Amino acid sequence: MNLIYYYPMENGAPAEVGRNILKRLLDHSEILPFAEIKLFCKEKYVSEIRNSFDLDVITYKNLNKISKHDLVHIPVLPTILPNAKFLLYLYIKVIKRGKLILQYHGDVRKELQSSYKDIISLIHICTYTFVPYLLRNADRVITHSYYMYEIITKYGAKKCVVVPNAIDEYWSQKKAETEANSNGIIDHNNFNIFYHGRLSWEKGVDILMEAFGRYARNNPNTNIYLAGEGPQKKQLKDICSRLNLDKKIIFLGNINKEEILFFLKNVDVAIYPSRFDNFPLAVLEALACANCPVYFSKNIGICDFVIQDGFELNSFELNVANLIKVLDSASCSKDKNVVDQQIKFAENYTWDQVILKYVELYREVTNE
Repeated sequence: MNLIYYYPMENGAPAEVGRNILKRLLDHSEILPFAEIKLFCKEKYVSEIRNSFDLDVITYKNLNKISKHDLVHIPVLPTILPNAKFLLYLYIKVIKRGKLILQYHGDVRKELQSSYKDIISLIHICTYTFVPYLLRNADRVITHSYYMYEIITKYGAKKCVVVPNAIDEYWSQKKAETEANSNGIIDHNNFNIFYHGRLSWEKGVDILMEAFGRYARNNPNTNIYLAGEGPQKKQLKDICSRLNLDKKIIFLGNINKEEILFFLKNVDVAIYPSRFDNFPLAVLEALACANCPVYFSKNIGICDFVIQDGFELNSFELNVANLIKVLDSASCSKDKNVVDQQIKFAENYTWDQVILKYVELYREVTNE
């Protein structure tokens, strides 16, 4: 039996998780229950992937190389559109009737509900309708929180397993960032707030900005740094203009991990105000390395693991009034113990630990 692994080349956290899983699987290949790992990808990526991996690569042109005895793992959810992921799904479940593992990073239905803004978005109506069917017909559905597990089981998918997200060793650096702030972007005389992640409705950044607008009236020496891009960026900039906060809210765009680390080491607080979220890497990265308190809404699936592991971190019920209280609290907090607890929690979610859960899952599915 072989593992056929769909290799995602897209941008975004789900694809990044998918690439990290493969990297760690290859490090543990000697304990995997497979004769060989083969990669499936879009035709246009074949040369690039072959330059990176010494593995057999399959595309839609040679699907017949996949046996019904192989296990296929698609680490990102197929959408009901003519694309490589969905073609692979159909081939395995309809033609080969083989074993399939799907990964569900976020509630596609809720995300699509929030994005139905124009006629073009109706292209996703088939995905919205058939997501429960896709999940029910997988041999396993992996999700990253108990919060999302409950949603999936309501869709009728009975073979679900929770595997937490993980981060690599880079974010576990203990020493403070010493690189000079050559652009002088952070004014240490101010109270500095940081967020990094996708700028989209479910992340709740607009709620943070509304709270910040009220807070800044009485606390003018305050800034927010927003790192990331997304479909809500124009709306967020409009909120800035409406609240007259253009000089206080700095849009950084997409920044690299060295820059993210720099901000987390040098700001006064990091805040993640999601309306709903599974197990966001951004929050875990912040908990692992920030020199400041990290606050996140109770709508984030990571909260279940905080409780399960016996930690008391800074979570809050999401609304404007509570976010103002968070800003008040964080502006006068100098409790080093909070940072130590954040780091200890994040140490439970490194790839060295989490990848073994994938190995165990593969063994379970292949033995059925």
